[in-house]
Amino acid sequence: MFRALFLIALVPALVYGNVTRSCTNGRPQPTSVAIQGCTAPPCELVRGQDIIAFIDFTTDRAVTSMTTIATATALGVVTNYPLGSNAVTCNFLQGSSCPLSANEDVTYRLTMPILSIYPLVSLSIEINVVDQDNTSLTCFVVDAQVVTANK
Repeated sequence: MFRALFLIALVPALVYGNVTRSCTNGRPQPTSVAIQGCTAPPCELVRGQDIIAFIDFTTDRAVTSMTTIATATALGVVTNYPLGSNAVTCNFLQGSSCPLSANEDVTYRLTMPILSIYPLVSLSIEINVVDQDNTSLTCFVVDAQVVTANK
């Protein structure tokens, strides 16, 4: 019986994988993060393609607007990761829109371009969604590797 319960609990973890880790300073974690094509870290970021993540989180307060801030750390260098218009979080909510009420469950579709000029390095990317007051609503870190496309 115990073995059956263990397997039932283990299968979802193997299928979806936990590809993220917590941010520093106790910032709220998302309910779940699903990164297309990634079931275990490091996630492969293919040059010249977009990576898409679905981020589920619950607001702990009323929110009028949100911005996504991405920060990459590679070879000891920390830099802002340019998201362009994808940083306007409210524009990419699935099934809801801003403003949001306190305790509202939301799903956010984040698209990150992986430019063909990016070097082939290992890196960590912090994704921090902040509200109109620049206070974190949810934050996570993903370990990744930039790779070339298979031909």
